[in-house]
Amino acid sequence: MPPRFPVFWVTLLLFILVAASTQDALVGGVHLILILPLVLLGQWCVRWLFRRFHSPVWLRRSAMLLPALVLAAKLFIAGGRDTQALRIAFAGNIPAGIHDLHIQEDAWTDYVVTAYFRCDPASLRAILERPPFTRSSSQPEPLEFSTTDFPGLHALPDFNGLITFKRTDMENGSDYCTVQTDATFSFACIVYSVD
Repeated sequence: MPPRFPVFWVTLLLFILVAASTQDALVGGVHLILILPLVLLGQWCVRWLFRRFHSPVWLRRSAMLLPALVLAAKLFIAGGRDTQALRIAFAGNIPAGIHDLHIQEDAWTDYVVTAYFRCDPASLRAILERPPFTRSSSQPEPLEFSTTDFPGLHALPDFNGLITFKRTDMENGSDYCTVQTDATFSFACIVYSVD
């Protein structure tokens, strides 16, 4: 019969859900094969330590489960590789409500992220209208890529009134990050490249 408060089963189910939420087999596998066993080992050590000092059961179980909950929440927020690539390109932030995401990463000689997505307009505007982003004073250029760059992306929105933003904190002259959107800020086309 399982215990009344099964810390092991709660932790296992929690990490399975977090791994599934990444929608990335590699990242999910790392969560389950590397991180989960370390968390379970840590829980066993905490249990042994608290039992040795005859701590109350509620305190022992709380000390075992609380760090696992915090770590699972951090991993859930971090997401999969796609989310991490966007977080790098957006200088640590990503817009809320991302959907219709199409992304490519290339790390052969340079690290290049090319992405198209739709998102919450207020969130994207808030990110682009503060440092390290600045609106480009030059004439907006056509999109950096076309629909053929992404399998499954059949149409791009009408780009009348295209606005281009650039990151100002890229140190090397060959490094750059451009984000293109329209006046509604409902989509973003981003190209991020570092040498």
